[in-house]
Amino acid sequence: MEKVLGLDLGTNSIGWAVISRQEDGSCRLLDKGVHVFKDGVSHDKSGEKPAVQERTAARASRRHYFRRRLRKIELLKVLTEYGLCPPLTSGQLKKWKEEKVYPLTDAFLAWQRSANAADGNPYYDRYVALTRKLDMSDVNDRYILGRALYHINQRRGFLSNRKSAAKDSEDGTVMQEIGQLSESMEKAGCRYLGEYFYKVFREGGKIRRHYTARVEHYHAEFEAICERQALEAALKHSLERAIFYQRPLKSQKGQVGKCSFETNKPRCSVSHPKYEEFRMEQFINSVKVQRPYEESLTGLTDDEKDAICLSLKIVDSQK
Repeated sequence: MEKVLGLDLGTNSIGWAVISRQEDGSCRLLDKGVHVFKDGVSHDKSGEKPAVQERTAARASRRHYFRRRLRKIELLKVLTEYGLCPPLTSGQLKKWKEEKVYPLTDAFLAWQRSANAADGNPYYDRYVALTRKLDMSDVNDRYILGRALYHINQRRGFLSNRKSAAKDSEDGTVMQEIGQLSESMEKAGCRYLGEYFYKVFREGGKIRRHYTARVEHYHAEFEAICERQALEAALKHSLERAIFYQRPLKSQKGQVGKCSFETNKPRCSVSHPKYEEFRMEQFINSVKVQRPYEESLTGLTDDEKDAICLSLKIVDSQK
């Protein structure tokens, strides 16, 4: 008597059955069942999506808000040092960074608060910093400049991650809307974003939900403000680093495993020419052929392997 196991593999279940074949050729069912397990995808209104997508999105949001908080803290350190905002102690900023306890001093809350009045909107401060030479001996003018810079830091705009710097190769909704915004600024006779948005605010238009560019809009406005207010080089450098600093990509060297043969050294990089040569020779060594008058498969001879390697190297050098 022969027993046969049959399996039905699904995305979130496995069905099985065991039958026995009798001597007369008939089959008899011995047992059957199904094992259901959680599928590897999540479901929403749009259908299926990867199960890790929600965790990845949540982690990305946490990192985004944390880095934005760090930029604010670094900028407030500079503004406090140069008297461009109500002073905050290092202890208050450290507590905000590590414990997420926002500074609640009355002067600081009043300084960063927005209002519907024309002179209470942060775009008014940006407009003034762009169009009027402020008196740095007047604390109110100093706070206007600081509020304008702090508001720029809160936005910063979009910066493409593409390696190519050519804007003509960029497409998509974001770049199209950025181009449309630049055209609207030009039609309105405004050179800088803060000036244009303040004009839109006074006319009762919508300011939010616009895609903006970091270099074309925000950095250009920052340079114009620094030039208009004749800020010293040291202050400008500190402000620029606090507002526009972009952390380089984290090194992945720690993710590289150890070599199987030299265990105290890391494995060769997949982009290294030696690794490509290893893969080539590994594949050639795995090739088996059936030669004339032979029933079994045999590997290539050393002369055949050398000939293939030589031809591949010649082709690669001609590219």
